Amino acid sequence: MNKERKNIGLAMLLIFSSLLVCLDRIFWQSSPDILINDKVNIQQSLMQIYHASTLIGIDIFAITLGSLLQGSEDKSWSSAIKYWIYTIFVGTLGLLVLTLFSREFSIGDLYNMLFPFVRNTYGILSGIVLGMLTLPLFNKGVKKYENIIKLSLLLVIIAPTIFNKDIFGFANGTVFGYILVNLGFYGNYIRSKLSVKKVVTRIILLLLTNIIVVSLMPEFSKAIHNDLSTAGRFTNSASALLILLAFYIVLLVSKIKVNVKNGYVDFIIYTAWALLVISNNQTLLNKLIEYNRKTAQSVTRWILAKDIKEILWLMLIVILSNFIILGICKLIGISQKISNFYDIRADEELSQFFYRITNGIKSWLKAHQVYLATIAWGYFLAIFSFLMMNTKWTVAPNVDVKYNIFTYTIGVRQAMVLVNAIIFLLFLKFIFSLTNRYWFSTIVASLLWIIWVVANRIKIGIRNEPILPSELSMIKAWRSLLGMVDGWILLLVVSVIVITIPIIYFLEKKYRLPKQKWYSRVAWLIIIPVIFSSVTFLNHEKICNPHNFWWNR
Repeated sequence: MNKERKNIGLAMLLIFSSLLVCLDRIFWQSSPDILINDKVNIQQSLMQIYHASTLIGIDIFAITLGSLLQGSEDKSWSSAIKYWIYTIFVGTLGLLVLTLFSREFSIGDLYNMLFPFVRNTYGILSGIVLGMLTLPLFNKGVKKYENIIKLSLLLVIIAPTIFNKDIFGFANGTVFGYILVNLGFYGNYIRSKLSVKKVVTRIILLLLTNIIVVSLMPEFSKAIHNDLSTAGRFTNSASALLILLAFYIVLLVSKIKVNVKNGYVDFIIYTAWALLVISNNQTLLNKLIEYNRKTAQSVTRWILAKDIKEILWLMLIVILSNFIILGICKLIGISQKISNFYDIRADEELSQFFYRITNGIKSWLKAHQVYLATIAWGYFLAIFSFLMMNTKWTVAPNVDVKYNIFTYTIGVRQAMVLVNAIIFLLFLKFIFSLTNRYWFSTIVASLLWIIWVVANRIKIGIRNEPILPSELSMIKAWRSLLGMVDGWILLLVVSVIVITIPIIYFLEKKYRLPKQKWYSRVAWLIIIPVIFSSVTFLNHEKICNPHNFWWNR
């Protein structure tokens, strides 16, 4: 049993801040009526104060998480890996749910979910994860260069606020998240050096300063520019005043000595993290905002009430989902495997840790080289199938545009190539789950794929169209169909089959790979048909409309 304990107050602050972020993202991007106010009055000032009170959520979240993680540098790398995998899972699951209910799908959205770092899908979260990876270096450096680190953090926070320019790329999000989580690391490091009285005094001063500055900015903007173009100068998450206020709020809560078991706090962190993933997922956010505009009719109080209700429902759904997801992860042991590999051991120097990780990755690549080669083979077959569907070396998707088929396939149609590669790999996995023979499954799946491609190519050559789904029933008349195929092609197919049989037998005997567990086979035999069968209803009108479900009738 894990006997380590963490601050429950910080964990609850994490939940509260994530709810503020959700409210900020949903409400303020819904274009509420309150934004129509372009006059300098009490309402304008109150609007700026309210907006700032939701914008501080992301500052509190990142700083709080940094404070929670700072004392666990030995687990910082494994935490970063776990949170990032969880980010990809939650985002992809959200996209699948959106596709099911809206019957709309974009391959760009899929890329954003599967490769969030390189696509900059979640800038703040990416920065936080990077901060986790560099936490061991931070802890090592802060003991020697505390003043330099303190001054550097202050400079990065204050300079953009003074000059009103995004000189450090805060708008991008990743740098901002990295700075905030490091500020949390530093806050936990100096926590014992500041008394509660000092912290409370600074919170009061910063709170009053924020209220005064934020509420007066519309007046200054009108006086200087004769408009409200700079009314929100300090109403943003990157304002030094908001960041410092969040910093001291986290320090105050961290001084409350109420600790509980690590497992409870970790569950709360994952819940808050999932809420951040959803609130920063622009695709899901846009759909929710669009739904709100239709149902709330752009009335501010209705939208606000609806947003709060939706956020609470969302939190409940996330909590219930976390019980299932984290339970499954514990059952299959993936969390423990990541910890065993990425945790820094007590007797390890950082150089030894990096050397072990590098060697471990090399060993993993070597152990899985066959499976990685199969993925590359599936990608090649996907490209091959696209090229075979062309009768010329050029393709003209538009009247005035021509492409070389290689450029068009690998460049313009890259998304569909990847989709075809995934389809092939799922088909292979299905056969593997049936037979539990890897080499047999790979070769048979490849042959069937190639035969299908060649059959389509023959059909295109004869009638300038591929095989249509309705024509599959003609397989019963296989003798007539064989009569339409050249003799050399039939001879080639028979020869390939004859040669393949001993090859499969040799590979299964000489290079036998580990078999799947029975529960894994059953799971894949259920999942894969469901994925393939989804095409039978996702493209039908009103099938996935939630208003047609029985509880809405």
